[in-house]
Amino acid sequence: MVPVDSYPTHNPTTATIQHSMRRANTQYAKLILVTLLLLLINGSTKAESISKKLKELAIGIDSSALIKQMGQPTYKDEVTRWFYNTDQVVIINGKISDIRLSNTSHKINIRIRRDKSKRNEPALPISHLRIGMDTKEAYELAGDPDSKTEGADWYYTKRHRVELSQGKVERVDLHLRASLDTLDWIRLNFTTGGLLFMNITLAFIMFGVALEIKFESFRNLAKNPKPVIVGVISQFIALPALTFLLVLIIKPSPSVAMGMILVAACPGGNISNFISSLAKGNVALSVSLTAVATLSAIFLTPFNFAFWGSLYSEASDLVIPFNIDAWEMIKTVFILLGIPIIVGLWFARKFPQTTEKIKKPMKWFSILFFFGFVVAALASNFSYFLKFIHLIFLIVLAHNALALLTGFSIASLFRLPRADRRTITIETGIQNSGLGLVLIFNPNLFNGLGGMAFIAAWWGIWHILSGMSIASLWARKPLND
Repeated sequence: MVPVDSYPTHNPTTATIQHSMRRANTQYAKLILVTLLLLLINGSTKAESISKKLKELAIGIDSSALIKQMGQPTYKDEVTRWFYNTDQVVIINGKISDIRLSNTSHKINIRIRRDKSKRNEPALPISHLRIGMDTKEAYELAGDPDSKTEGADWYYTKRHRVELSQGKVERVDLHLRASLDTLDWIRLNFTTGGLLFMNITLAFIMFGVALEIKFESFRNLAKNPKPVIVGVISQFIALPALTFLLVLIIKPSPSVAMGMILVAACPGGNISNFISSLAKGNVALSVSLTAVATLSAIFLTPFNFAFWGSLYSEASDLVIPFNIDAWEMIKTVFILLGIPIIVGLWFARKFPQTTEKIKKPMKWFSILFFFGFVVAALASNFSYFLKFIHLIFLIVLAHNALALLTGFSIASLFRLPRADRRTITIETGIQNSGLGLVLIFNPNLFNGLGGMAFIAAWWGIWHILSGMSIASLWARKPLND
């Protein structure tokens, strides 16, 4: 009989199987890694081979010779080419799909004030056109092109393009890549019904904000003005100035830069009060700041954008005629902010019991409406969004981080309590990008200029994510002043 203590304490067969499985998994992972590496090398070699062949391609050969030398393209587009002097407008299915300048050094300064004497200032015909515009509007704005030709764009992978006109190679472009400069020429399309929806949504959101504002907030401001004054300095002085410096440092394309300046000129966002309460900030201060900033924005948003925009225009090379009508902007901001706020304040004072019942649902509906608002702005232009989001993402990330850091630094510099610092950080980092979007899509202002619209739209999503992240972090930390 074998003693009990002599039995093994584990099953050697099970251990062997586990060891074999670990070894197999390791080998399988190595095999996948090697396969991916080989595919990458093969793709890179193939791309280099295509690039080398295209460099040797003779201009003027016909499509048959092109196929014989290069093979069939990855894909091709049948196009109509309009030429204004040597600048090219590419038409696909009745809409402008691309604008290709022969000289990108043309500069047209941004005009800030309404100046009727400059309305008829001569400009390059092509500078009135935008990617996404239909041919009828293009004719009206730029007139007849100097010449037209039918042709095709053949793409070898997505990175190399061969232009053919009347069946012959006219031009070869290598190593194409998405560029922020393209956004200067894109006009995001929005229907009249879509614009109406955006305006009604923003009015609803601002009406909800007004229900939270109490006249007591202004009395508290008179008793303890310092935190509110610091908040206004952070929002309307420090952030626009530092945004201008950031623009000079990173040097984005002009329309993206103007989008950054516009977002920085807007007041705090509609959900800043909600995020402040989650972050254990000073909610009363948040409400007071919302009230003061929203009313101040009627004049300060147009002023800040006009001031910093004019400084930037001197250093930019924007080729598009870009009129900033200050009066039109003030009028629009007043309609979008002033009227809903006035109606909301009147409603809260006239019907206090009803206001108390609907305040909380309105807050949640405002958040949902805001997301719908941003989605509506992107839905009609989603292909552009996917194409450029990787470029916009990092810029908005840096800009939003700068805004949050500005609010915290200014509040800390003035030695405000920790709860006030949290509130001013959030109020500065959560901008009313919805207001920015409505201004951008206003046909009398910016008419959906691509770079501006993408910056404002992505801000609308990102600042909620960053604000909620900071709020959840601060919610776990006690306030120890």
